[in-house]
Amino acid sequence: MNTERFHGCRAVLFDFGGTLDGDGQHWLKRFFKLYEDAGFAVSRTEITRAFYYAVDTCYADPAVASFDLAALVDRHVRLQFEALGIEEQWKEKRLAEKFCSDCRGALHDRLALLERMRKAFRLGIVSNFYGNLERICQEAQLSQFFEVIIDSNRAGLRKPDPAIFLLALTRLSLPGPQVVFVGDSYERDMVPAMEAGMKAIWLKGPDGLDTNGEAYPVDESIGRLSDLEELLR
Repeated sequence: MNTERFHGCRAVLFDFGGTLDGDGQHWLKRFFKLYEDAGFAVSRTEITRAFYYAVDTCYADPAVASFDLAALVDRHVRLQFEALGIEEQWKEKRLAEKFCSDCRGALHDRLALLERMRKAFRLGIVSNFYGNLERICQEAQLSQFFEVIIDSNRAGLRKPDPAIFLLALTRLSLPGPQVVFVGDSYERDMVPAMEAGMKAIWLKGPDGLDTNGEAYPVDESIGRLSDLEELLR
């Protein structure tokens, strides 16, 4: 790991879904596994279609901005089942509960890491979310660590638009080279963060995914969020 390139950095910004709550596992990938474990004979293509139907519907519904994590996941899974034409309520409930439990476990695991990191860096979040990210952070006892929480639905900007990253820089009153962005998506996190002038650390997760050519080489990649401390020490 090349730690020298991060000297002088004063703030660390995180993606939320798939990063803080999933250690490199995007929500869609986690749903693939949950459907498989539940015994559904549904293709990944169909799950992907249903997942993004749920995403778009939740983005468009202003009521979701008041939801806690459980209510959000319940709505998300209900919409997925609706798109898939599945009417097995007990499996719907079980799948939503498992997803929510996994998220809560991952967020709880971040508490000690964030407590240590805030002693050396200003922290924040930039995430495509549904207007309720601050509520979910409060519920998970994470809000205390973050100076900036930018939720795309509240900001009126959405990744991969670099403008949402520039908004974070404005709120921090810091130049891009003094800020590190950590996220699990190359296209939605790494590329626009670098276009905004930030340093970029790609959380590849357990799959160690590669991109098609990496037109914008990232500053560093890690397999687990816990690797971040060694990199930024």
